[in-house]
Amino acid sequence: MLKVGSWVHNKSSLHRATDAAAYSAALIYARNLNLHAYLNRTQLAHQVAQLHLFSMAAAERFRSRLARQATARNPPASLLSFRFGTHHGGAYLSSRVGGLSDTLLRNALGNAFEQHEQLIHAVLNQVRESRMDTSSEIHQVLNNTLVMNLGHSGSANRGSSLEALGVQYRLLNDGTTKFMVNRPTTDDEWFGMLQDVRARYRYLDDRKSVARSFNGINLRCPWRQHQLRRRGTLTLARDGVWSIDENQSFHNVRFNRFIGCYYREYPMGWATIETRSNGSHVEGSLDEPMQTFQGKPFWKWAAERAWSGWNIFGGTRNPLAERWANQAPVVWRARQQARYTRLNPARDSASAQFVIQVVQRWLDYPSLSSTSAAETYFSDPLVGKNRRAEAPSLFKPFWLARLIRVPAVRSLESHPVRGTQ
Repeated sequence: MLKVGSWVHNKSSLHRATDAAAYSAALIYARNLNLHAYLNRTQLAHQVAQLHLFSMAAAERFRSRLARQATARNPPASLLSFRFGTHHGGAYLSSRVGGLSDTLLRNALGNAFEQHEQLIHAVLNQVRESRMDTSSEIHQVLNNTLVMNLGHSGSANRGSSLEALGVQYRLLNDGTTKFMVNRPTTDDEWFGMLQDVRARYRYLDDRKSVARSFNGINLRCPWRQHQLRRRGTLTLARDGVWSIDENQSFHNVRFNRFIGCYYREYPMGWATIETRSNGSHVEGSLDEPMQTFQGKPFWKWAAERAWSGWNIFGGTRNPLAERWANQAPVVWRARQQARYTRLNPARDSASAQFVIQVVQRWLDYPSLSSTSAAETYFSDPLVGKNRRAEAPSLFKPFWLARLIRVPAVRSLESHPVRGTQ
């Protein structure tokens, strides 16, 4: 009876230790997936910060152009106030408060942009690479859990190692194999997520507004209104190349006996900033010579470029301001496309399962054996409250661990037997 009782005790302890080991392995992997989720979210946050710095640099160059045009009275602020209201004229004049140059602030923004680049491509990527393979850590946890649960109080044997306890184990199924992959951020998943996050910030939206006025109307074109067009576009390419265009122009209604009524464009502010993955940093000069139309009338010069979509009879763009911006662009050097971690799309299962078999020698009786299974799974705590269920991903740190029923034998794999670590 004593031997039978001892056998039952050791068998029960082995079951408990095996359950604890399987659960611990699943828990360690859940924490690893949550770490990757935080890394992905951190990288997204850094890229959104870069977008803001990028937009602010374009806004500063745009402001410096406004300041120069306001100082040169081309067009005069008083004319804008008369045509469109004092708030437009006042905003035009206030651009001079920041000075006529954008170099100091734009360089500071560029340095901050570079720091985010360094964090994304060096720091975050280094941590991510170090956490792609957790097999050694999982086996260490299995070893420690079995020793702690069997060697201290659980088993009739005593020892501080699996060998001393007469224990061997093997993973019948290791769901971490190729469960996640390291991919470039050109993937649809990452690019779509970046666009979704960008959409949350109104500052990064396109700027498209038009102020119209009949004040000072041209009597030969009484049906046309003077226009003040503001445009701004931030473009994100899938390969990581960004560009932003900021411009504003005053379109004055004019009349010519050859072409009739048309819009004469007076650029007020303009800026173009781009990123390139290689090459040197380019600083567009604020003193770049622009078109003066002294040798050829504006309408004739613009008509020769009608093929490019230039429309002096209407339209919604600021073609001349865009042209001037492209003559003196600012180019920031950016590194090659970054990388991120995602779930392997080639896997059918949305969870990572662990099945462990533990065998222990006990006196002169046949070996004791126990098998247990656990899984790392995705569970959004807000499902059913504020939102619908979402597919598991490495963008939300909602990975948990739990024990599960041992799968059928035919679905299990064969892994090497381990007795010591």
